[in-house]
Amino acid sequence: MAKVNVYIPDDLLEQVDVDALAMGRSRSSIVQEALAGYVATRGEAERRSRVEGAIEIADHVAATWAEHDAAPEVGASDFLIGLRHASERDGDADIVRRILESRAGEDRE
Repeated sequence: MAKVNVYIPDDLLEQVDVDALAMGRSRSSIVQEALAGYVATRGEAERRSRVEGAIEIADHVAATWAEHDAAPEVGASDFLIGLRHASERDGDADIVRRILESRAGEDRE
């Protein structure tokens, strides 16, 4: 395990020490837990932001080119999901066909 030196405001370090003592833990374990939580939260937020950005772009493109859309019954978000599950050999028409077939199967159930 690596050892690092960091600068922490005195009042924050005092609170960490008080919490560590109250919980019967070390200062290091409190700091490690806090950093792990920060890293996990940051990663989730970045992934969510990228996905939301991709959906916004797809929806914008779909709205802009709606008059040229060969399959208006398939939304941009549905197409992105279909594209994610497609093989390299699949073309756009194959993806749209699978989406429509899947919907038809759901309607029959």
